Amino acid sequence: MRALQKLALLISLCTFVAPAAWADVPAKLPAPVIAIVDVQRILQESLAARSVQKQLEAQRAKFQNEIENEENGLRQAEQDLAKERAQLAAQAYADREQQLRTRFSTVENHVQARRKVLDQSFTDSMNAVRSALLDVVDKVAHEHGANLVIVKQQALWTDQPLDITDEVLKRLDQKLPKVDVAMPTEALEK
Repeated sequence: MRALQKLALLISLCTFVAPAAWADVPAKLPAPVIAIVDVQRILQESLAARSVQKQLEAQRAKFQNEIENEENGLRQAEQDLAKERAQLAAQAYADREQQLRTRFSTVENHVQARRKVLDQSFTDSMNAVRSALLDVVDKVAHEHGANLVIVKQQALWTDQPLDITDEVLKRLDQKLPKVDVAMPTEALEK
């Protein structure tokens, strides 16, 4: 009997409370109009992304040459110290060995600082490309009447007319053909 009373109370609550809660819900959401964009392809093929890659590769090559020269100098200093060990007093040898360790440590810190600067420059530059990409995607999607854009890598299957990647890539190249990579000069110096 108690179970029947609880059931009756529950049914009456649902009858009166539920319609009031549904009254705040809009009558109907718009139908989704979907567009697909291959962001990965755009970030590889766009002129701006390629310019970032080219500039950073040049900086990395320059950096690598500098590091190789420093490493060669350290190796030579280490070999010279090993040859002079017999002629040096114990304290003089220990002092020169400590100086060499300090140079090694300085070069290691310099390498880490340069890598950090290069990584940060890459991140900042690619963020500029991504920002411009979002602006272009927004414009192209609205022109196509899309109200939802999905990254191609997140879609299992798409019909070609939904893919606006080529148009987005073309417009991004027009809007942002090059990004100048900012490299803090004081961080790049020895």
